[in-house]
Amino acid sequence: MTELLNQPPLFPSVFSANLARSTVAALRESALSEWRSNAERFYDYGDEEADGEASIDLLQPPLRQVFEDDMRRSSDGFEGPPAAETMTAAEIERCFAAGDDPWACADLEVSPLWEINPRPAAVLGTILMCAMVEDEQALAKIFRPGCITLMLCPSGQMRSQLESVATEVLSHWQGKPPCPSSQQAAHHVYESGTSIVASDQKRSVPKFRQAIDKSLMRHVPVVAVCGAKNQLSPEQQSLVHQTFRWPGISPAAVIEVLRCTHSNTRQLADYELLRRLPDEAALRRLEPLQIAAAFEETTTLRVADRLSQITAAQRGGLSITLEDVKGLGAAVRPLEQMLADLTDWREGRAVWSEVTRSVLMFGPPGTGKTMLAHALAGSAGIPIVATSYSDCQRHGHQGDMLAALSAAFERAAQQAPSVLFIDEIDSFSERASGKQSDGYLRGVVNGLLEQINHAAQVEGLVLLGATNHLQDVDAAITRSGRFDVKLEIPLPNRAGLLAIIAAKLKLEKDSELDLRPIADRLLGEPGATAEAIARDALGKARAERAALAQRHLEAAVDEIAPSLDPALLRRVAVHEAGHLIAALLSPLPTPLGAWVTARGGQVTPAPLPTITPKLAEAKLRMCLAGRAAERLVLGEAANGAGLGAASDLAQATRLALEMDLNWSFGSADLVWRDARQVDFDRLPLSTQRRIEAQLQHADMAVSNLLANNLHGLNRIATELICRRELTQSDLNELSKGMLPSPSFEGPPSEGECLGHRA
Repeated sequence: MTELLNQPPLFPSVFSANLARSTVAALRESALSEWRSNAERFYDYGDEEADGEASIDLLQPPLRQVFEDDMRRSSDGFEGPPAAETMTAAEIERCFAAGDDPWACADLEVSPLWEINPRPAAVLGTILMCAMVEDEQALAKIFRPGCITLMLCPSGQMRSQLESVATEVLSHWQGKPPCPSSQQAAHHVYESGTSIVASDQKRSVPKFRQAIDKSLMRHVPVVAVCGAKNQLSPEQQSLVHQTFRWPGISPAAVIEVLRCTHSNTRQLADYELLRRLPDEAALRRLEPLQIAAAFEETTTLRVADRLSQITAAQRGGLSITLEDVKGLGAAVRPLEQMLADLTDWREGRAVWSEVTRSVLMFGPPGTGKTMLAHALAGSAGIPIVATSYSDCQRHGHQGDMLAALSAAFERAAQQAPSVLFIDEIDSFSERASGKQSDGYLRGVVNGLLEQINHAAQVEGLVLLGATNHLQDVDAAITRSGRFDVKLEIPLPNRAGLLAIIAAKLKLEKDSELDLRPIADRLLGEPGATAEAIARDALGKARAERAALAQRHLEAAVDEIAPSLDPALLRRVAVHEAGHLIAALLSPLPTPLGAWVTARGGQVTPAPLPTITPKLAEAKLRMCLAGRAAERLVLGEAANGAGLGAASDLAQATRLALEMDLNWSFGSADLVWRDARQVDFDRLPLSTQRRIEAQLQHADMAVSNLLANNLHGLNRIATELICRRELTQSDLNELSKGMLPSPSFEGPPSEGECLGHRA
């Protein structure tokens, strides 16, 4: 109970709280006046002599009764002490169970709701506007001619609400001391617009700025409501003398609105409301339309229940948060820190230039990069604008493509704070690749760079990029300053796969289903595959009209990751153990981990800041060690080491080419050649022999190394078969007691290579 009641205060001062209550009362009076005016205009009174004051009596009876009932109410809504004061605790609990709030009613038989009342979303906007004004000095500064008061509000719909009540709110505020009565009364609140089609975007901001300029030139004080400060011109920004940041919807804000709209006692069942209301993060994601729907309920508790239903439905739809992301472990932490930084900035505890505002995510397909972008936006309760290289390219030629790219950036800037997510960043590839398309790519990449630089100046705009192939992205895009953080999103480990499947199946902790063998067979698969298997298993259970059982999971995983033949599993484990031995007994750092799965295995090497001849030779031996291990233990090597451009032999060949042609490790000259563009068969014969000899030398060296550590090789292979996954600490433990590697003398000289070839 203490935790629920210990909510942060909505109002920063007593002045702010009193300002909110008097402003809402003024809105109520205005609503009554407007209702009366409309009623007199649209109904036939039957008395041409009646004046405006008397004509209300001639309204049709039902409407006249509504008006008279509300006119009889006190202007502040107070009608007496709460009915709960004369009730027992049991009676109060029965009221709560029925959805009634006896603390909000002077009489349970009489509804506390006014028939004629400002819209709840307008009341909420007004109260939160007042919560931004701390004292009389801040209020007085709003009315200084030649100055701009900036109200930053992230929600476009809520900005529209503020605009709709601004005239009445500012007129009421102007009557507050210490503003001189002679001060000018004209005020202008501008709304920059967020739901503007791409062709209109470039016109909206100039018009916004133009309207402000006209008001300033007429000596009118300006209150500018927008999503980000950069929507003002640099000259206008210099005239901003105070900035109010939208506090966001919170449980305390909802309760204060209910106190104005659903109570005639000035009291509420605060604890019961706090217990039923969604948390602040969920409430922040609501828009005025949803608030208005919830406040259609007739009691405070039913409003709270309706808000919980709405947020639950919203959470169960496409909107996800970082809490929903499972199986990615440490990869989520930088985004959680970015979320915390964004919250600090929105609440005025940090300046935008000091927070992390851009991340480039990279990793295999299906690992959750797009999901993370949407989860960050969902957690922050801000909109996300998503685009990609192909999405922009489909608009037409280069000019159309760049226009589409610019439109996405502008749309995100208009909605700031917001997330801009750019997928397929690797398609913005190296501009100097030597290919015929370099000219086209140069223009496209330059256009992207211009937009990224522009985005960095927009306060509240979080930039996220995603790629499957970081090495293919143009270096100017990936450099620091363009993307603050490069975040690898790896394939999930066993624990991650277990978490993903369990979350997708919505399993309870006491479930009898055994997910471990399923996760073992999925090692090496992305999280998307794990989710697909969970969906398939649920589908199979539905088809049988039965509860989910182990057989459904087994059947689903059989279709994607068939059980591995024991002999093949043994071969895969021996192969990966060879790579591990070569790494553990070399100058290379201990690999980050290794696993074996239904379709092969993988060793994740530790990153190297630079490469020396000895490290290059060690990497070369490690590439060839899997094939050598198969040959040593099983008598012959299978074709796995040569399957495709990412295979062991392909990596070894590329590395040997780089050692010789790029890095001059052992070659006869210092001439640099681009190893990526080389056709091996077109190289001079002497170069071909030198590179082939380099590979033969590494193969022989690693074969000797493995032969001297056959016991360790078999031990690691057995561990891989039993455990399927080994961590870096596991590998450090397994490496103890192994024979040290012979010294790495580096690559052979050209003479040695030629002699070995002969």
